[in-house]
Amino acid sequence: MKFYGLFHQACGVLCALTLALALTPAVAGAQTTGGGFFSRLNDLDSKDWFVSNFRIKNPSFRTGWSRSAVWSNPADGALILSLSPTVSGANKDFVGGEVQRRQPTSYGHYEIVMTAARGEGVISSFFTYTGPYFGNPHDEIDFEFLGRDTTKVWVNRFVGGKKLPGQWLDLGFDASEDPHLYSFDWQPDSLTWSVDGRELLRVTADEVDIPALPQKIYINIWGGAEGQRNWSGVAPRAARAQARYYCMSYRPLGASTRRCSDLPGW
Repeated sequence: MKFYGLFHQACGVLCALTLALALTPAVAGAQTTGGGFFSRLNDLDSKDWFVSNFRIKNPSFRTGWSRSAVWSNPADGALILSLSPTVSGANKDFVGGEVQRRQPTSYGHYEIVMTAARGEGVISSFFTYTGPYFGNPHDEIDFEFLGRDTTKVWVNRFVGGKKLPGQWLDLGFDASEDPHLYSFDWQPDSLTWSVDGRELLRVTADEVDIPALPQKIYINIWGGAEGQRNWSGVAPRAARAQARYYCMSYRPLGASTRRCSDLPGW
C-alpha cells in the first residue's frame, strides 16, 4: 500500500521505531508462514487477526487507526471499515479502520469480496505487505480503490524496496455500488490480478520483477493528503466513507483450501 513505502522514506528511524512498537502485537510469530484460510470476517479471532489501534506521528499521514472504526454489520454480514473526521484540535484529521492477518503468507491465490469506499481523497484497499518494520526489504502487492473514481482500480507492487509502475485499470462497473470478487494469483514467475473471475492484468518474471518474500495481508481505509493529490486527491476535512468486506481467502500453491469464489454466486 502506497502509504507504508512513503512513510518509511519520509519519516526515518524515529517514526519507524514508533510504528514497530505500535505493531508489536502483530509481529509475534512473523517468521512463521501461515497456511491457507477462508474467513467470512464476522469473527476476527485475535489469534489470527490484529485490528490496528494507534496513531503514527508523521504529520503527513492524516489518518489514525482505531478499533472503533472496525465493526460487523449483522444485517448483511459485512465487516465495515469506516473513515470519519476527528474532533477539532486532534492531531489527526481522520479516524480510519485497518485489519491485518497476523501470520504472513506467500505464493498462492488471494481473494476478497468487498464494496469499495467512495469519496474524493478516500482510499480503501486489499493488499499484502512486508518491509523494514518486520526486518525485511519492502515487498508488496496491491488492490487500491481511489474513491474519486470507483469505476477503476489501482494495482501495484513493490519488490526489494523498489516501487514498480502501478496501473489504473477499468473495471466496467462502479466498485462502490455492490460487492465484487477481487483476486490476485501470486506465483514465483507471475502475478495476475482479476475481478469476478475476469483477468485484469498479468505480469511475468520475463517482463518485471515478482515479489518473493512472505507478506502480511491488510485491509484498510484512509484519507489522502497533499502528497497524494495527483494520485488519490486530498480528502476534505469533513470526509466520511465506508468500505465493506464480506469474505477473504488464501489458498497456498498446491492446496485445496476453500475460497471465497466457492460461495454461491461467485
